[in-house]
Amino acid sequence: MGTLERTETLTHKIGTNGRVSVKTLTGALRVRGIEGEEAHLSVTYRIRATDQLAAERALDTGRVIVDRGPEFIEVETPDRRVSTGLAWLFGGARVFRAEISLDVPWGTQIRYETMSGSIEAMALVGDQKYKTVSGDIRLWSVGGLVEAGSVTGSITLDRGGDVRLRANTVSGGIKVRARRFHGLAVSTTSGGIAVVGDLDPSGVHRAESISGRVDLTPLSGVTAELRAVSGSIVSHVEHRSEGGRGYWRSIVGDGRASFRVNSTSGSLHILAARPEDRVVAPTAPAAPAAPTAPAPPTAAPTAPIEESELHETEETWNPDETGESAPDPVQDEELAVLQALERGEIGVDEAADRLERARG
Repeated sequence: MGTLERTETLTHKIGTNGRVSVKTLTGALRVRGIEGEEAHLSVTYRIRATDQLAAERALDTGRVIVDRGPEFIEVETPDRRVSTGLAWLFGGARVFRAEISLDVPWGTQIRYETMSGSIEAMALVGDQKYKTVSGDIRLWSVGGLVEAGSVTGSITLDRGGDVRLRANTVSGGIKVRARRFHGLAVSTTSGGIAVVGDLDPSGVHRAESISGRVDLTPLSGVTAELRAVSGSIVSHVEHRSEGGRGYWRSIVGDGRASFRVNSTSGSLHILAARPEDRVVAPTAPAAPAAPTAPAPPTAAPTAPIEESELHETEETWNPDETGESAPDPVQDEELAVLQALERGEIGVDEAADRLERARG
């Protein structure tokens, strides 16, 4: 037995306001904003096999599918159970994962979806959507409209710029810090929520949690409201309190911004800001201006741009003496649950329960 690791890359021009879509079943997804008009795609495959030839055959069935045009690039991995399961049974190989990394222009529109992989993104200001079932979502120095969703994973945003955020998870936690929130909608069933930042008074800011605690560290005046059956507001800053019996309100400073929390048995804690809580300047630049209308074409439109193909940049084969390892039954059970959810055979709550039971 041994492990084949191969990295393949592609460079493609999408412009400063292009779009990128990535859909996978498993594996880590990473994206970073950069200057310029080109997107740089890197895919690293790790394949467990009896020999290098078997690993190469498995790679042929498990390679990512890339579609691209003048202002877009789309990446999708084939179904793991079909593409790599057969390779394992009949060819002596198994694709463990395909890790996908992208460097794209700052203003690119991003759509990342995975079933059990983690997602990491940084230095982006275009519209962004991130979705995973059992992986974590970690964001740094992003701005603009950001949507993030997970079932059992956590969602983290740090050093954000000017952000409009929608984030939800079932059993994971949500922790976000930004220079300014122009709109905020975060929800979780049993996880905790922590929000640090300046709340735009003209925006709508709300949090929902059935039993989790909500922490708010406001960097400006805010009126915090809690509607709960058995919760309460605990403030560690100077404030004025009102209400009782299911509805509480705490006014901090001028109280211009509004932050509303709905909960069953959770509490709202208003924390004092520390010097390190303030985001001085995000890594990403300001959001790009809207593109101007293009000039009328002087010739017939050309076919989608095909600048380059994925090409190999690095490969290593590492034989070992551990012998052939059997497939992990827990991993197989998790995969079956995720695929059932994707087909619509079970709901999100049932999927979360099954995943927790599978992991013991």
